Amino acid sequence: MLLAPRRAGAIAWCTVFPYLIYLHVVNASGESWKTGNMDFTGGAMVAVLKLISICVCRADSFRKNKEDLSPYQSAHQLTRTPSPLEFVSYLFGLGNLLAGPFYEFSDYKAFMTLKGPWDPKGPGRRMPPVLLHGSLALLEGLWHMGVYLGLTLNGWNMDHYHSDWYYAQPLYIKVGAFCVIGAVYQLRYYFTWKITEASYVFAGLDWRGWGPDGKPQWGRCRNCSFLGVWLADSARNVPLNWNIATGVFLRRYVYERVAPAPPRKPGFQSLLFTQLISAVWHGLYSGYVLFFTGTAVWIYFSQVVYKAEGYMPKALVASLPYRAVKIAWTTFVLNYMAAAFQLLDWHQSMTSYASVGYFPYKVMLVVNVLGSFIKAKRSPKPKAAAGPANGAASNGAASNGAANGAANGSAKANGVKAH
Repeated sequence: MLLAPRRAGAIAWCTVFPYLIYLHVVNASGESWKTGNMDFTGGAMVAVLKLISICVCRADSFRKNKEDLSPYQSAHQLTRTPSPLEFVSYLFGLGNLLAGPFYEFSDYKAFMTLKGPWDPKGPGRRMPPVLLHGSLALLEGLWHMGVYLGLTLNGWNMDHYHSDWYYAQPLYIKVGAFCVIGAVYQLRYYFTWKITEASYVFAGLDWRGWGPDGKPQWGRCRNCSFLGVWLADSARNVPLNWNIATGVFLRRYVYERVAPAPPRKPGFQSLLFTQLISAVWHGLYSGYVLFFTGTAVWIYFSQVVYKAEGYMPKALVASLPYRAVKIAWTTFVLNYMAAAFQLLDWHQSMTSYASVGYFPYKVMLVVNVLGSFIKAKRSPKPKAAAGPANGAASNGAASNGAANGAANGSAKANGVKAH
């Protein structure tokens, strides 16, 4: 950033990311995590997100055409190189290096300098007391750890995928076993992320400001939601509730930057490339590649289902039984594919997949192929207004629509900032 700020982003990608891969290999990080141990490569993974993002944001400020920057990129570009104290504080501050979550340097600096929602002299009310909200996050983390210990002490672990008991069970028992084992290994992450979130609440960085309804808004550093994951009715909703901050990084610094320029829309290639970057970021294990490649297919499947729902009766799409089926399917497929993330070994992963006859992949393959023939159903265009009075009414409706669109865009932006 000091010597080559215009190329800082590219240099960061070409240096720290390969070095992270090297650390994964020489430390066999996946084997350590598989057995429940920790090593410093976890901290290196979070550091890579911070180092790349801060360098890319610095390079963004040198774009000749500022119109090429997205609203998110414009909001987070750095017009000057951070001082050494700012840089080291951002990298190591608040004790989040081991567990994350990732957050933008511009947000962190605003927090440290009491700007934005933390400004005690700014418009609006001050931040409310943090004790209750932080304590609830801490208690939730401890609850997740207690449930994890209870399940593991009763034998629910990856050994089931190799046991004679498991292979002697009917299909529905195997499906349930995938979900239980998946929950066990998710709980470790929920515990870590929730106690980290609690520390951010106590520090104040988790604060987002007061909402239009006058209620306090938290969640800037929320990295997971247990109910959000387990009640997700689509693959697209899972990343919004699981490792949220890393998902934001992948979207903003990988997916959006490899996607074709408008008016072309990003396709499966951009999605697959992004998921493969995530796989390598976790480590050079075949299980990671299997899992993240599978999630790309799964997310594309959810897009096909969404298009197909445009041709279904609205009453069916909105019905509780239909949503329950989608939730059950999403829960099972997530934990089914996550077996490879847990086992890491190619042979063991494929054996676990084969135990249910690969039927989730068979279903998704058929639907994805058929979905290529489905066109998204477009909303009917409003009729042209006639006469001055109707024209005035039309203009008023257009103004309201623009206002709603701006509000929705702002809500989405706030959601990203919260993540």
